[in-house]
Amino acid sequence: MISKIISTLVPRPIIECVYDRYLMSKFSQLTAPNEVLKGVGRGKRAFLLATGPSIKLEDLTKLKGEDCYSVSNFFLHPDIKIINPKIHFFTPYHKPLILSNYLEWLKKADRELPRDTTICLGHTMKQLVETNKIFRKRKIYYLILSPVRQSVQLNIVRPILAPQTVPLMVLPLLIYMGYSKIYLLGCDHNALKDYGNRVTNFYTPSQEIRINATGENAWGNIIDVHEANIRLFNQYIKYLNLLDNSHINIINLSNSSWINFIKKKQLSDVLREPFLHI
Repeated sequence: MISKIISTLVPRPIIECVYDRYLMSKFSQLTAPNEVLKGVGRGKRAFLLATGPSIKLEDLTKLKGEDCYSVSNFFLHPDIKIINPKIHFFTPYHKPLILSNYLEWLKKADRELPRDTTICLGHTMKQLVETNKIFRKRKIYYLILSPVRQSVQLNIVRPILAPQTVPLMVLPLLIYMGYSKIYLLGCDHNALKDYGNRVTNFYTPSQEIRINATGENAWGNIIDVHEANIRLFNQYIKYLNLLDNSHINIINLSNSSWINFIKKKQLSDVLREPFLHI
């Protein structure tokens, strides 16, 4: 109740500024190492790999040697060792997931991901992975995901917009790294068509070890689900608007994706385009 009153009376930029300062006072040392990533992708292209069913239509072995960044259950892809993602992203633990089962999922990912793949997590995950001795032999970057921020900013040393879905956790990092082209693969975002049933992904239901992640129990009521989808699409639009008139372009490589306001291409066409690899 008090938080609602404050949000009504205090301008949003002030709320974000005050809470950013609070988060930085607690977690600035955690994200300070992120500064080394600034501009390292300038003049290059990146592929953001999610888990939508459209992934099954692509020969991803052709991405060998490309700068790839993967999320969530993408480590289940049969060609994960060939694709060899530079960084793999996980959103923080949240209900209705079961914590012990979620930790087993992270451990499985640690076993399956290529040895050189770095991990990126939200700031609340540090104690959890350290206590449970997960990703001990991997480099980890942390992002401060602000629960009050509604605007987007691209300095990943500072608090960023908490993502509605994990690909939106990757975008600010790739933009910060300066990639001139960011290609979305498997970012279908059409799970609403499965409402009330198991969500369709590129992998089989038997491969999903997270309880309540993609099955019938993962859904809330229909109004909440629609509102969550609207927030998801609006977050993409915020990043697109921020990049307007910049040298950075986001391109969607999934024909079945519901983010149809992002320019679409075919992966086969993109791989035939001449591109400078630095």
